[in-house]
Amino acid sequence: MAKYFTLRQCIYSSTLDKNSSKYCGEADANKIGGNVPGDDYTEDRPDLEKDTIITNMNNLMYKCVNPIKDRFSDIVITSVYRSKTLNEYIGGSSESQHMYGYASDLVSINTFESHEIFNWVIDNGIDFDQMIWEFPERGKGVNGSWVHISYKSGNNRKKLSLASKNSALHERYGGTVTSTGYQHDIQRAMPEYLLEKSENAPPPVSKHPNADEVENGNVFYIIIEKQYENDTYNVSDSRLISVEVKDEDMNVI
Repeated sequence: MAKYFTLRQCIYSSTLDKNSSKYCGEADANKIGGNVPGDDYTEDRPDLEKDTIITNMNNLMYKCVNPIKDRFSDIVITSVYRSKTLNEYIGGSSESQHMYGYASDLVSINTFESHEIFNWVIDNGIDFDQMIWEFPERGKGVNGSWVHISYKSGNNRKKLSLASKNSALHERYGGTVTSTGYQHDIQRAMPEYLLEKSENAPPPVSKHPNADEVENGNVFYIIIEKQYENDTYNVSDSRLISVEVKDEDMNVI
């Protein structure tokens, strides 16, 4: 299909794959049925007709997925098309764009961070309807964070969203968070927001052996390697051998 991925790959689901650790089991698989575009079509839902869904997937690949794959070579798709029953089974939104072939979930196998992909799409003017930075707290890799991107020909909003269960991350973005952990209308992926707030971080530990004895506000130490020759004191003897002034990280200043 398009440049990199076939139709078979675009309708693949690990939920229905007997060889996958995520296989739902024979009983549930029978209830879900196959994941075939057009099976949900009814006369009052022409948007679920087979050829329409396949056209949508081709547009998605051509406009969004191919350019991303060109740049991030180890990108794979983990979900594109989902039938209504499959989407419901895995807990997808009742109006998920996956059901229409509009959306793809992308993940780098082991090389790139999801925020790199997300921000690259923004910075390079790729056209899309919605892009979601999905659960960045999971880190990178095939089982980590991913990017959801959708494309609707002639009707693209360029809506940017965050999905996360990390309340601190949501707090740093600000704004409204839905009950399912979505935060809409963000500007870009901010990986630094995943880091602990600086005011909560422990202060750096000085390398100086007597650091606990130094009063707050003193930002240097004077170290006398050898004060007087033969270590004898004589008020008239001014033979100072070595003096070093060092900062709190023991750098000579």
